[in-house]
Amino acid sequence: MVVKRYEEEKTKVKVVMQRLEAVSLTADMWTSINMDAYLAVTCHYVDDSAKLATVLLGVLPFPEAHTEVNITAAMRSLMEEWGTEGKVTSIVTDAGANMVASVRSLNLRHALCFAHSLNLVVKKSLDATPGLQDLRTRARKVVTFFKTSTTAKEKLREIQEQINRPVLKLIQEVDTRWNSTYLMLQRLFKERQSVGAALATLKTDVRPLSSEDYETADACLQLLSPFFQATVELSEEKRVSGSKIIPMTKMLMLYWYDSIGKTSHDTAKLLGQNMVSNMQNKFDTTESQTALTLSTMLDPRFKTIGFYNQVQAAASVKRLTAFCTQLRKNAQPDTPTEEQPSTSAQPAPANVDNPSSTGLNLWETLDRDASEVRTARNATADATVEVQRYMTDPPLERSKDPLAYWVDHQNVYPNLFKLAKQFVCMPASSVPSERVFSKCGEIVSKKRNWLNPKTVEKIMFLNKNL
Repeated sequence: MVVKRYEEEKTKVKVVMQRLEAVSLTADMWTSINMDAYLAVTCHYVDDSAKLATVLLGVLPFPEAHTEVNITAAMRSLMEEWGTEGKVTSIVTDAGANMVASVRSLNLRHALCFAHSLNLVVKKSLDATPGLQDLRTRARKVVTFFKTSTTAKEKLREIQEQINRPVLKLIQEVDTRWNSTYLMLQRLFKERQSVGAALATLKTDVRPLSSEDYETADACLQLLSPFFQATVELSEEKRVSGSKIIPMTKMLMLYWYDSIGKTSHDTAKLLGQNMVSNMQNKFDTTESQTALTLSTMLDPRFKTIGFYNQVQAAASVKRLTAFCTQLRKNAQPDTPTEEQPSTSAQPAPANVDNPSSTGLNLWETLDRDASEVRTARNATADATVEVQRYMTDPPLERSKDPLAYWVDHQNVYPNLFKLAKQFVCMPASSVPSERVFSKCGEIVSKKRNWLNPKTVEKIMFLNKNL
């Protein structure tokens, strides 16, 4: 039953893939509870109704070593199977060395997962802030106590009800996810009265956080709040997200420069300084990456105003014009030089531009070259006009749908519309692939560990695409 349904749905998806001119991919790797490795690849595109669409191309069993060569071979085979070779405008992955090398071998435009990069930046900054490290250690102990003691958990619930607070559980920090640190401190700060009262009535050597600890937590939470917002917003699948990376980075940098000057809390100020330094190091090339810049430029909400560096913004206008020019050139039919008909039966004088008696045109090569130059100049001029007209249009409101804009303006900017369908579909992160593995983990649970990897692949394909 699963095999039959899988083959039916696979055929439908292949028909869709064949019609598409451009797609963006995300890829990620995961190892199950049974130590079976998988490679997940999701495909993102703009459908016929100008809406973002996503399909899971595969959750491939990956028993081989996770080397560049093996990942490249698997990715190439997958793209050939689905007919996406030559259509991939970008691929989003994490910063794993083998994955990065594989994308380079495939000669694809690469964009690092923004959520993953942001996680590394914040985690590195948190770890480099001594006062916050100590606070996090003691906060984890408090959370662990309430997580592992039934009596403590019940006492916390009882006190929350007594003081008319929502009954909320504490959240434990996960070392690999910075947003868990944010959520842990945020929940402790909100429930500080309930937690303090519960600890005071229980026999335990776990120390409650002090008022100074909560002041530190509050100051740092205020600084980290925009990063939490960015992480959540740029992990979306249903709405355009890749075009937000450049303007979001700009907004975060401006926010931090402003916040460092305003905060008077020493720990928060040090955290801010660490964040700015790590942001600059991690995202210094963001505004020069082709896929990211084109995605931002083709989002009518942002264009060049999303750029922090105006030199890079100007370079991106030139890059967009070059892509638009190439589209116009590709759309123009080849026009071979026509042979001029003879108007006289007599041989033409030697100094007249006329085919020789052998039928060869002495000027054929030069005429062809001249025609190509005229065509190229016309294409460049037309592309420049189209881009400049688009750039002078007022930006779309940020709450509006950029793809709806392109539907309305496809006849005004026909070539930019085609480019928008190629690059605006790029997601900001590889979270779509990670979400596949979250579901995969539920399927490959201890209760279902008898499922073989091939069956898991088919079940996941159906689960995502039906």
